[in-house]
Amino acid sequence: MGGMRTWSVPLHRFWLSDLGWAALGGILGLVFLVSVWSWLSPLPLAVLFRGITRGTPADAFKLTWLFGAGFFTAHLLWLPSSLSSFLGPGALVLSALLIALLATMWGLTAALTRRLLGPATLWGLPLAWTVLDTLRAAGPLGFPWGSLGYAWTPTPLIQMADLGGVALVGLLVALSAAALASGHRGAQLAVASALLLAAAYGLTRPDASDGTFQALLVQGNIDPRRKAAGRQPDELAHYLALTRSRLRTAPADLVVWPETAAPEAPTEPWVRQALAPLPAPLLLGAPTWDRGLRNSVYAVQGGQIRGRQDKRQLVPFGETFPARAALDSLYRAVFSALGLPALTGTVPGEVAEPLAIGRLRAGVLICYESTFPAAARTLVAGGANVLVTVSNDAWFGPSVGAEQHFQMGRVRAIETRRWWIRAGNDGISAAVDPQGKVVARFPRGVAGAFAAPYGLATSQTLFVRWGNWVPVLAGLGLLVLWRRRRGQIRCSPQTTGRSAHPVA
Repeated sequence: MGGMRTWSVPLHRFWLSDLGWAALGGILGLVFLVSVWSWLSPLPLAVLFRGITRGTPADAFKLTWLFGAGFFTAHLLWLPSSLSSFLGPGALVLSALLIALLATMWGLTAALTRRLLGPATLWGLPLAWTVLDTLRAAGPLGFPWGSLGYAWTPTPLIQMADLGGVALVGLLVALSAAALASGHRGAQLAVASALLLAAAYGLTRPDASDGTFQALLVQGNIDPRRKAAGRQPDELAHYLALTRSRLRTAPADLVVWPETAAPEAPTEPWVRQALAPLPAPLLLGAPTWDRGLRNSVYAVQGGQIRGRQDKRQLVPFGETFPARAALDSLYRAVFSALGLPALTGTVPGEVAEPLAIGRLRAGVLICYESTFPAAARTLVAGGANVLVTVSNDAWFGPSVGAEQHFQMGRVRAIETRRWWIRAGNDGISAAVDPQGKVVARFPRGVAGAFAAPYGLATSQTLFVRWGNWVPVLAGLGLLVLWRRRRGQIRCSPQTTGRSAHPVA
């Protein structure tokens, strides 16, 4: 019938196509970051990029949204279970909303690139993705999981991060996908040459000097649900017993306790008095009440507080609730439906400065902060000669989430060329050298105190000095492509007659 729209493909094939894009994204999500196959990430990305260039902006949004939904569903499989003990059935709702939001960011990036760049879309996509990944790690709602550069964490190419951060590695991943999608031999040879140079750079990095200091990393292995039910003084006694027992046989230059290890801050007399006999300097996580609740790390030596660092990058909707005061009624209704009290969240820290104890200048990254390149860069630029992370990954349970968290943090050591030592409540406790090599790693899910080497460094990498130069250049590259596209449209003979196709 003339007035009715006809389908170019049968309806069942239309649905299979949609499922195919989601499945392809799911495959990428499953091999991403912690898999030995993550180096193959450009292959499914190449299929996505090719699909984006073959349709309209609306088509690009749809297929990229489906691909992104599949990717983040697989990559964040741990999320619902890690939140369920806190949010109950609401964990599934929050996880679904987050995945939909992340997929929407990918979809909008693809659609805008297709709309604005037309025939230059394919080579604009790597630049656009580089900018997007940087923006996703910015601001109070930052969430850097799924940034493309982490795909090559197991390869020598990750060593390029000391030049331009994980963003530079992500740009190489995306350029590889674009070259594969182009089918152009010259472009493929050019990108392959760049990858060979990057691999040569990674393989020829000098070995890190041996760690000349010893840290004692203490795992309390305390169930976080027990902490949530109410803090108890015996938690401090537990950590003290583990620490003293090991220090008798293995003297240490530094002791590190995990995030919120102490039930109260060492500003409390009873806590400070209990810590005073320890013979080594201590970095410990503890809650602080200072114009609101803060997640802090204290430097303590001889019972005296040498400094405090508050967590600045808070977990969205876990530690911080955007527009909490303005949306008070909505939040209260949601909390009530989930059977939760009227949560107010944690106050973010205002200052990022290394904690100084003797020669030590510890750049402290509290849990979630270790996934943010800017956080480590700021501390090292401010004089940190070692990076220290305290964490509580027990919320992840036995899932891959804790390993993802650890591997993302490992890149901070490479970006800054600093030793990185990490103490987790139930693990992962480890020491990583400035080349990203794990030189000591201890079992999860056990209580204990473990000796690990570390060293001090004062040099500054190009990434520390120049920061986000890669996404800035990527943004400028997009601007150049867009202006060239506008010039081509103006000069086209079609503009004097029938309008040119908006994307072709």
